[in-house]
Amino acid sequence: MKKTLIAVGFFCGLMVMLAGCKTKIDTQALNTLTSLSQIAPADIKTRPITMEDSVVLHGIPGTVKIEADFPESGNFFVLNNIREWMSEQMGGTYEGDMENAAKMFDHYKKATLTDFQENIIPDMPRIKDMSCYKDIKYKKLQETDRYVTYLYTQEGYAGGAHGWYLMQGQTFRKSDGRRIDYDIFRTESLDELTDLVKDNIFSQYFESDASEMENLLTMENNDFFPLPQAAPIFREDGVEFVYQQYEIACYAAGMPACVISYDLLEPFLTQAGKWLVNVGHVAEN
Repeated sequence: MKKTLIAVGFFCGLMVMLAGCKTKIDTQALNTLTSLSQIAPADIKTRPITMEDSVVLHGIPGTVKIEADFPESGNFFVLNNIREWMSEQMGGTYEGDMENAAKMFDHYKKATLTDFQENIIPDMPRIKDMSCYKDIKYKKLQETDRYVTYLYTQEGYAGGAHGWYLMQGQTFRKSDGRRIDYDIFRTESLDELTDLVKDNIFSQYFESDASEMENLLTMENNDFFPLPQAAPIFREDGVEFVYQQYEIACYAAGMPACVISYDLLEPFLTQAGKWLVNVGHVAEN
């Protein structure tokens, strides 16, 4: 009986806290919570969703395809944050129920087709067998008892010299849905972390060819080397740091990336970061 009262008190206190916080929460979904199990760090169950449509303007087809491992059950806060992140990756204009995957993805499918209709023009340079397209994919990449990582990729072509490709990951802490970014690395260690990433980009991606790396870097001062703008991707064997096309190098260089093991990254992590990836003495706590 005492444990039940404690659980009820915790649940009620949590609702009061959420009512006063500024973080966006799907209140409709929040009202459907019926037990504490829905806010426990459970595994994230997904279901596959595929949606595709096309238009033809001036003889030029435009196709959009969306594929996703859509989160269906698990910790409410994690589900809510993953769904919001999915929406934001596609523009953040959807205003409906985040639980309704079909409705959300249909919104962005129609928005993409509208973009095609506005940008495919009669005098667009004609290329033999040319077609415009956008392919979007969300994949649940990695899951432990402490976090889940999603990968977002987008590939497309809308005329011009070449198409585009981008890849971004996002990790969510399973206890509360927190989005993980560079804030789990100690602030005073970021310069050293940047040097470590640069060294690994040099050895892993450019295969230790210094001249190739220097020739392909687009920065005026090659001594300045930033961390990727996108969040680090937490994989099974370590953290992947990915630079998007044009971010640090020309188009021909592709997307420079490297993976650094958790053991090597341990000195740069905050206590929360060490716990998240289960390294160091805090892993036992």
